[in-house]
Amino acid sequence: MRVRIIFRGLTLFTFQNGSTKNAEGGTDMGELTAWLISDPKMVGHPLHEHRPRLATLGRDSHAGTGRAAPRRPIPDELRLTLMGHDVPQRGVTVAESFLDYVPRLSALHWRPPTLPEIVNRLATQLGSPDGFVTKKIVIPTGTIRAREFISWDFHGNTPTRVAFMDTQYQGFAANEVIVDIGDDSDPQGADKDKHLVMEDGKTQERLWSYTKGSEVDEDIEPNMVELLFTNNTARRGISVFWGLHMMSLFDAAGYARRDAYANTDQFDAFERVAVQYDPNEWPTDRRAMGIGQPFPFLMVHTDDDKLNALRDAGRPYIIPGAPPRPAGQRKRDAGGGGAAHVHDPVNITICPLGRE
Repeated sequence: MRVRIIFRGLTLFTFQNGSTKNAEGGTDMGELTAWLISDPKMVGHPLHEHRPRLATLGRDSHAGTGRAAPRRPIPDELRLTLMGHDVPQRGVTVAESFLDYVPRLSALHWRPPTLPEIVNRLATQLGSPDGFVTKKIVIPTGTIRAREFISWDFHGNTPTRVAFMDTQYQGFAANEVIVDIGDDSDPQGADKDKHLVMEDGKTQERLWSYTKGSEVDEDIEPNMVELLFTNNTARRGISVFWGLHMMSLFDAAGYARRDAYANTDQFDAFERVAVQYDPNEWPTDRRAMGIGQPFPFLMVHTDDDKLNALRDAGRPYIIPGAPPRPAGQRKRDAGGGGAAHVHDPVNITICPLGRE
C-alpha cells in the first residue's frame, strides 16, 4: 500500500537529523515534522488567519468501502505511521525538487537563530493561544518532494519566478509539497496488515487503501491512501503578486524583524508598483502584517515565463525514449495494472512553504 500526504499553505518543515543546508537529493534526514503556522494576532481576520484542514481518501476498515472525508479538523499533534511493511524503515528522504524549490529560511535571513533554538521555540508554541504553531504533524518515514509551483494566470496558469524581499534570492518556488510512503508490494490491497495509523496521542485512526482488488477510481490511484493538509486563508476578491504571510514563518521560528529593509531601492520599487497595481490591497496588507521579514513577490518576466505555443515544427517528432517516471510512482511488475494519476485541484496562492 502507498500513502500520499499533501501539504498546501503556510507550513514549516524541520528534520530530526538537522539542517538541510548541506543535504543532497536522496539524503535521509530522519523523522519529519510539519509545523502549521498562523499569526495569532490575525485570529478572526479571514484574509490573514490560516485555518488548518485535513481531507482523506481511504477505507475505515480492510473490508469496508472507500470514503472521502473533506474539511476535517486536525488534532493539535498528529503522527502518521505506515504499518505492515517488512522493508527496513529509513527516515524521510529529501528529493532534489524539495531542496531546489522550497526555500530554506536561514538562507534568506540576515541573522538566523540556531536550529535547536528554532525547534524549541516552535514546540513551546503548540497549543498556546498566543503561539504561531497551530498543528504539528510528525512523519517518521517516506520521501518529500515539491510538486505544484507558485503561478500567475496571465497567459494560462504558468509557474512564475519570484524574488524575496531584502535578499538576492530569486527563481521558481513550490506551493505544494508531497510526502510519499510505502510501496506496491501488495498491489491488490489484499494484505489487511498494510494500513496507515493516524495517532494523536489519545486515539488512533486506521486507514486502508481507498480501492482494492480490481477497483479503480477517477480521484486516486489503486492501492493508495491520500491525505491533504491545507493551511490557507480565505480567498481574496483580487489576486495580488506578493505573499506577506511568509513573514509569519520567520516570526514563528524566532527570526528578528528589521524596522526597515536594508535594500531600500528594492523595497521602494516594489511598494510603488504594488500601489499602482491596486491602491487598496498593499496598504491594507502592510497595516495588518507589517514589514521587516523576507517575503516573496512575483518577478515581471512575462516573456520568459510564457510557455511555448503549439506550432507546426516542420517535421514529425520521433520519440527517443521513455520520459522519466513521475515522482512518487513506482514501476509495477508485469500485470500489476494501475490507473493514470489525476492531479489535485491547484490552490493558486502565493503562500510558499519553508524548510530548515
